[in-house]
Amino acid sequence: MISTLLPTTHLPSLLPHTQGRPPRVVIDTAVLVTALMFGGGPAASLRSAWKTGRCRPMACKATALHLGAQLAHPRLGLTHQEQRQLLGDYLPYVLKVRVPQADTPGAPDDPPGLAQVRLAMAGRAHALVSGEPQMLALGERLPFAVLALQTFVDQLASLAVTPIPKPRRS
Repeated sequence: MISTLLPTTHLPSLLPHTQGRPPRVVIDTAVLVTALMFGGGPAASLRSAWKTGRCRPMACKATALHLGAQLAHPRLGLTHQEQRQLLGDYLPYVLKVRVPQADTPGAPDDPPGLAQVRLAMAGRAHALVSGEPQMLALGERLPFAVLALQTFVDQLASLAVTPIPKPRRS
């Protein structure tokens, strides 16, 4: 496999040329929870990238609600204040995208990841970052890159990007 033979800087670019602008990216909820709660390794690099403006994460109503629901899940044991703090470490940095299909509840038989794909299509994402094998397998059939977290972080590190800082609130 090429990624084990060559350093990251010699990998072919999987992200489209963004003309120096940070790539627009949809981040799967499981990857987000990992980045927000556990940090470390590529998750910490991803979190740093969105906070410093090296990538532009996108969210819509459906994906923001799903993230909130996942952080509120009892298995994580987070208090309401901790949930709010984690959301505050992400939501102020997102590019908000209106996805008309996100305004209606999903059908129970909708495939996993459909909300992320709809968001990526509506927001003209450069990439969707996921750890789900089914989603990663769709990569060649979608008009944007579908990348694992480590691959995205490696690709982002090789891009010449002028960061866009978080908008200041007046």
